[in-house]
Amino acid sequence: MGWLPIAGVVVLWAGAAAAEVGMRALAFTDPADGGMTRAVVWYPTNAPETPVRRGPFTFQVAEGGPVAEGRHPLVVVSHGSGGSAFGHADTAMALARRGYVVAAVHHRGNAFDDDRDAGTERMWRKRPAQLSATLDHLLAEPELADRLDGERVGALGFSAGGYTVLVAAGGVAELGRIAAHCRTPPAGERFCHLGNEETQARVEARDPRIRAAVLMAPVGVPFSRDGLAGVTIPIRLYRAERDEQIAASQVEDLRDRLPVPPEYEVVRDAGHFAFLMPVPAAIAAEVGPPAWDPPGFDRTAFHERLNAEIADFFDRALAIERQGR
Repeated sequence: MGWLPIAGVVVLWAGAAAAEVGMRALAFTDPADGGMTRAVVWYPTNAPETPVRRGPFTFQVAEGGPVAEGRHPLVVVSHGSGGSAFGHADTAMALARRGYVVAAVHHRGNAFDDDRDAGTERMWRKRPAQLSATLDHLLAEPELADRLDGERVGALGFSAGGYTVLVAAGGVAELGRIAAHCRTPPAGERFCHLGNEETQARVEARDPRIRAAVLMAPVGVPFSRDGLAGVTIPIRLYRAERDEQIAASQVEDLRDRLPVPPEYEVVRDAGHFAFLMPVPAAIAAEVGPPAWDPPGFDRTAFHERLNAEIADFFDRALAIERQGR
């Protein structure tokens, strides 16, 4: 595991994290086609929490409460193909309790309720644009903008969301590499079942506001060494040891091609969906494969560690020093 020296002055995080977590939904224009897309935002607040139901999940949050005083670092989240803005809610809430504002984009056209773009060039091209549009909207939203530190922005991506974050971090994706990979995919890898349109398009959409990134079981095959030359921000990279969707080689090759060695961890016995929010046993059948883990793997215990690691990484990478630490 490598660590990246962070240039610049370390600043003291002046505001203590609020005890409660607020949540609100935002809607804004999708830059891809002018339709409406949305994001869910979690943040520190002093308003009281109450149970809020969303689909099969119940969250203990202060829905619509005001953002706590101060200027807060920001993390944008990109879910996996066919996923949801709520897929990493526990991680978002853990970050909010540490003083972060966290915005998860709901990738219109590649989400559980609208997956018409899956495996197409449109999907790979739209995702980074939607991520940056979410950041644009947050930094202009009247009730949020004055509470955000636009100089301290991180990004977190899972699976296809890892691809999304890499493009926003300066990577150039060569989509022809996906089809080539899927002609002779690694044994047992389900990634190619997504379907992959034959195209030689390149996707380049760097967002210089993003200063650090966490990648969890990312899609790595679209990126050559040259395509990753512009990715120089601090990165923490996770691979699931028993990943049934993304072959180990995709993540390992990505690790080796990055110009600055990332922090890297292989999560023992974890399947691909281990990075998603733990699902109560009572609704696991309703949720399906994203709720299932290999025998013996404790997703809840893993997330207690994962969420702390992610918060610690962003604190270091975004140069945030907290009182008493």
